[in-house]
Amino acid sequence: MLQTLLYRIMFPFIIALLLIILAILEMQKVTLAKFYDKQLSLSDYLNWFATHPSNTIDALEVLKAQQPTHHGGNTQDWCPAVHSNNGFVSISYLDDQPVCCDLGKGQRYVYYKESEQNITLLCGRWPKTEIVSVDKTGIRAAQSYRNTY
Repeated sequence: MLQTLLYRIMFPFIIALLLIILAILEMQKVTLAKFYDKQLSLSDYLNWFATHPSNTIDALEVLKAQQPTHHGGNTQDWCPAVHSNNGFVSISYLDDQPVCCDLGKGQRYVYYKESEQNITLLCGRWPKTEIVSVDKTGIRAAQSYRNTY
């Protein structure tokens, strides 16, 4: 009797939790599709791998912040070649290193797409994402700067 009562009470909550998790995964899929300018079909919603691309890059390789020589500094000093679609660049930390992007919890690899002039990266996870672009010449300058110090 008690087990039946618990089952009747808990079963709707378990189903609701599973539906919420599925909705969050689907919204991440929609976010990725928008990032890659892809139209989703019904089969894409049913197949997670249809919009889960493999082209990711380590955030520290491209988005590692340059600590200014003077104390403090603003975000532009830390991330001179990085531009955000939000209008301002966020700084988060990965392995105790500052990164010019708002990474999601536990996120190391970010999705990216390239053009001739820059690399555009999708940081974070739905609902909190940030799209940043990095000038390719700025990446080369930052990498050579890091190699000298």
